[in-house]
Amino acid sequence: MIQIILRATLSLAFFGAATGAAVAQPFAYVANAGSDNIAGYSVDSVTGALTELPSSPFPAWSLPQAVAAAPSGKFVYAANSDDSTISAYSLNGKTGALTQITGSPFATGARPIGLAISPSGKFLYVGNIDSGTISGFGIDGATGALTALSGSPFSGAIYAEWLAFTPSGKYLYASNSGYGTVSGFAVGSDGSLTPVPGSPYTVGGYPTGLAVSPSGKFLYVPNGSNISAFRINNDTGKLASIAGSPFSTGGLLGSLALTPSGEFLYSTGGSGDYVSAFTINGTTGALMSTSESPFPAADPYFIAISNSGQFAYVSGANDNQMSEFSIQSSTGVLTPLPGSPFTVDGEYPTVIAFANPATKACGALDVSAEANLTPGPYTRQSRGSDLWNETLSITNGVTPITGPLSVVLENLPSSTTTLSGTYPGLTTTYCFSTAGNYVVPIDSLIPPGNGDTLLPGEVLSVPFVFETTGGTSVKPTHYKAKLISGTLDK
Repeated sequence: MIQIILRATLSLAFFGAATGAAVAQPFAYVANAGSDNIAGYSVDSVTGALTELPSSPFPAWSLPQAVAAAPSGKFVYAANSDDSTISAYSLNGKTGALTQITGSPFATGARPIGLAISPSGKFLYVGNIDSGTISGFGIDGATGALTALSGSPFSGAIYAEWLAFTPSGKYLYASNSGYGTVSGFAVGSDGSLTPVPGSPYTVGGYPTGLAVSPSGKFLYVPNGSNISAFRINNDTGKLASIAGSPFSTGGLLGSLALTPSGEFLYSTGGSGDYVSAFTINGTTGALMSTSESPFPAADPYFIAISNSGQFAYVSGANDNQMSEFSIQSSTGVLTPLPGSPFTVDGEYPTVIAFANPATKACGALDVSAEANLTPGPYTRQSRGSDLWNETLSITNGVTPITGPLSVVLENLPSSTTTLSGTYPGLTTTYCFSTAGNYVVPIDSLIPPGNGDTLLPGEVLSVPFVFETTGGTSVKPTHYKAKLISGTLDK
């Protein structure tokens, strides 16, 4: 007998914010558990409107209850609960069409449901609720094929229906619904999972979903009419309940999603047609219901926030509906988009995943939002010289950024200002920028002990030499800087 579990996975909630991906996402995919397929949509980054792709829906196997997209935007995966497999697809960056890759579907443990991809895009994990394990796979970056990790499946999670990564990728958490606990794991460089100290942690009730704050400091778990909140120890992954937790919400809750800014948390109503909204204290992690919450939604099951933080999408499993909202950035108020809700092409829509192949087609991610990039003043090298020195200061935030790293210099008019000096690997044309902009590799500036990773709070100084044309009275124009991570494929 086919059994659809009323659950959701928060694996997608961290794409973009967690990995430093660019903010627009051209495509959205929805797992239709009742019709064994995946619906695909293009996303209007200005209006937020979803438009179904001409080739949608795409066939899956039996009972796909979760879907996730690789941070590269090249691959999409679906957990097929009824036949214990994962379907793997390559994604056409121009059309959004999904094509099952060689070897798909890949075998898992019994009844896979929770699905999460590491922020690095190297590993995929799925919770097997009947096996009481988590299966781990390595992702082939070229083909998307899955290979079981050494030691997989991993024990330590009793009934892992929901999985969530910290933005750094150091820790993975699993919500054990029915057992009232959350399991935590340290993720090794080889993808192995090791329980963190004190795991599993008692939550109580029936934990339904997981969400980690974009800062990586807090973990939120809905259970019944409460939300349990924990502070995450960055050194060990250990969880500690924060003051005031659990927070009463006044009604049953379902899945969770946070805005990329970390200011607002949203939850679907577990027993009503509404979405609840909360403000998050960035220092303590405490929650407070917003003044206008809750907001009406059609049979809400799963909620996803766009990487831009401008829009929210809510699947209505029983009614086969999708609700679309704009998010007011200062108040968190949800406003229905025109035409919302609409009927999806499929039955029992559950999890929503975004993919952004357009800005990742060159193999690199725009991680500018993860760090503070501050250009310095220009200093003429000598009196009457056309050469000017300038230093760009890069101060990383709370998330480690893995390279290869490069700086993009934009908005330099080639008619008056050009980049001079010697910069190995310099290129002026690629998918992140138009001709005339510059891409400068900076891995050589990262401390040798870090490998190719810019650590939290670390500061890099990137020296540049610019040349002006048009006489000694011309000064260089200020540029716009971007930080990108990945190998560029021109």
